Amino acid sequence: MFLPIKSDNGALLPWEYMSAAAGDYKAGQLLTVDEGFLAAIEDATTEAPPYLCMADITLEEGGILPVTRISEDYIYETTLAAADATAAVGGKLQIAAGGLEAAAGPGAFEIVYLDGKAAGDMVRGRFAN
Repeated sequence: MFLPIKSDNGALLPWEYMSAAAGDYKAGQLLTVDEGFLAAIEDATTEAPPYLCMADITLEEGGILPVTRISEDYIYETTLAAADATAAVGGKLQIAAGGLEAAAGPGAFEIVYLDGKAAGDMVRGRFAN
């Protein structure tokens, strides 16, 4: 899961309530927009997703989901989906399928701290395209 842990300016991320596609959502899950509804990220992506889910919830089509917008002013914490021997501070990672972890490969998640390079190790970063 992605957790917003530190802001450059001290501001709190405001919550928004938006319509979502049917499905199971988890707090800390990155989301995209598909056909006018928030939706889970199905495949690994190199793009910064626009929203972060703020609840564990199951919804029917059009159900309301609490989210925050992804901010370039925040550092987010997550884990590595798989080992990545090339991961290093200043490098970039992709978002893993499902939107709950970072994945190897160049992407929009810029590493600012690594706890290790094995699957499950903690990584902190910010989103920058």
